[in-house]
Amino acid sequence: MPTTDQHEHLTPGRRRLGSRTAALDAGGDPVLERLASARVLVVGAGGLGAPVVAYLAGSGIARLTIVDPDVVDASNLARQTLFGTADIGVPKAEVAAARVRAVDPECLVDAVVGSFHADLVAGHDVVVDAADSVVVTRAVSDACARHGVPFVWGTALGYDGQVSVFDDRVVDFHDLHPEVRPDEGSCALDGVLPALCGAVGSVMAAQVTALVAGLGEPLLGRVLSVDARRWRWTESPLRRGPGSRRPDAPEAASGNRISPSALAARVADAADPVVVVDVRTPAERAGGIIAGAVPPEDLPDDGGPVVVVCARGPRAVAWAATADRPTTILDGGMQAWVREGLPTV
Repeated sequence: MPTTDQHEHLTPGRRRLGSRTAALDAGGDPVLERLASARVLVVGAGGLGAPVVAYLAGSGIARLTIVDPDVVDASNLARQTLFGTADIGVPKAEVAAARVRAVDPECLVDAVVGSFHADLVAGHDVVVDAADSVVVTRAVSDACARHGVPFVWGTALGYDGQVSVFDDRVVDFHDLHPEVRPDEGSCALDGVLPALCGAVGSVMAAQVTALVAGLGEPLLGRVLSVDARRWRWTESPLRRGPGSRRPDAPEAASGNRISPSALAARVADAADPVVVVDVRTPAERAGGIIAGAVPPEDLPDDGGPVVVVCARGPRAVAWAATADRPTTILDGGMQAWVREGLPTV
């Protein structure tokens, strides 16, 4: 392990911002570290996106990208709590980004004034689909599947809301809605209880911290529904549908997998020329790396095969998808490596 304190790059501001999170029984500096390395894409800054962005702004994440094509309208203010009357006519993504910077100046925030497109997913650890549109969700679902990135989904209309987490390697949005249908209903036509947006959006934000920091169990394979007339929450299991339409799984398109124990054996074999590329951030690598692992910028330009490593696997899959050389992915990432008690340096 490194001789320096692996948490020394947590600034005083980040420690203050995350003090209540760190105080949780599953908290502490490791949680703040994981949050400080997380890169999140939020699609939609409206009724659901507003509470998501508000809570992620104070979570201490490294980077937040906010995508929304619309401008603030007076009808938004009752439920889209990021905005005020002075923001009417201003792009929602830009106002939301400014609010994040006001809460956490250390967060790198990108405002994309436009519609979602698949290329935006690359480079993010988690996507939040707060657009509340089946058409957009299918596009998000397919893009996340190709990049090996999980996404958090939510919807709210009238008095009813739902939240879930999808990862194509386990269960996908197409398993929940296998038939392709257009959007049905809208807040403008059918109305929506403003507080319902806050409730659903808050659960969505909590799913992000569950995925990137291990705070709680994500709703993967479960759909949480709320009836806001009686405030009754129910949970339904969701499993892979045999006839659901999905793009090719990232494993099939992005190389083979290797278990931590198998990689450890190769690293220990002096005759094996295995090259391990660690695509995590410098802050993550400071906490310990596999012996001999190099960052992408130090990778020999010989086109030779590599084993690619990230924290859990999604970033490794995304890197492998664009690599110009044969790649094998460490199954489960460094989290699996550490769980098996394997050494780092």
